[in-house]
Amino acid sequence: MSSETQQSVELQRSVRIGRLLIVGAIAGAVVGALVTTLYKVPEGALYSIGQIAGFMLIIGGAVGLTLGGLLALILTAAAKRKRGTAVLEHTVVVDEGLEPAADEAASTDEAAAGTVTDVPAEQPSDSGSAEKTEEERG
Repeated sequence: MSSETQQSVELQRSVRIGRLLIVGAIAGAVVGALVTTLYKVPEGALYSIGQIAGFMLIIGGAVGLTLGGLLALILTAAAKRKRGTAVLEHTVVVDEGLEPAADEAASTDEAAAGTVTDVPAEQPSDSGSAEKTEEERG
């Protein structure tokens, strides 16, 4: 016995905001670290190239995170414009009997296999004939 219902649903695309934020932060951090290599540290400075790289990594990550968030907002607004409708079919199947246990299923598989293996396999006596007909098997 089964029952079937149909329902109209509205489909809407969505943007993975978390992924865009992570990619933006990583890309900004990498760009910030690469910008560090463009400048030289003057002699007698109170800071090292490692400190500059770390600082630029943090600043680049923050800028990339912000740009990723803005991109996510823009893509979300564009995705909301593309909506569609679909028909949802929901089928509920109720089985009044129980499914066969694993032991019963194995015995039915063996019985089905037994019908195939009960036929005796005869080998042809001469190598020239590929198979015998039913009359030859007798």
